[in-house]
Amino acid sequence: MTLSAARLVKYMGFVKLVVAGIMAMRPQVLYHSPLAKKISALTGLPPSDASRAPELNQAVACMVAAIGVGHLVAAQSGPAALASVFALDATWAALTLLSCLAAPRAWALGSPTLLLTACTHTVFCVTLWVLDPGLLSAAGALLSNAAKKSA
Repeated sequence: MTLSAARLVKYMGFVKLVVAGIMAMRPQVLYHSPLAKKISALTGLPPSDASRAPELNQAVACMVAAIGVGHLVAAQSGPAALASVFALDATWAALTLLSCLAAPRAWALGSPTLLLTACTHTVFCVTLWVLDPGLLSAAGALLSNAAKKSA
């Protein structure tokens, strides 16, 4: 059994659903994991606190679940849908990475779990691109067409 781009997107969809469930039920499992603590110690990023804004945490869990479902649907929908997933996850990776590394510390936008999600989405996108090098240009074409239609 070889790993295809569609299969990877399907797996990522299931992972997102699991993560969403954890975020909805016990977010501290993610926020205070040994890996999050290690990242905090290495980077100085403050750990997230699930008790500070439970409604925001729930909103993020819902978004992650919705995106996971989108991944599952895209995995069954063909190459154009995979390009959309690639664009979405690459945007997620870039924005979360910028939030952690480029925003001033006083803004308190970064956290170990946000940096971890930036890394996992970057690895996901690179792996998806290796499995299907055409996704990069297909995603670019989708974005370009969307920009032209909105102008």
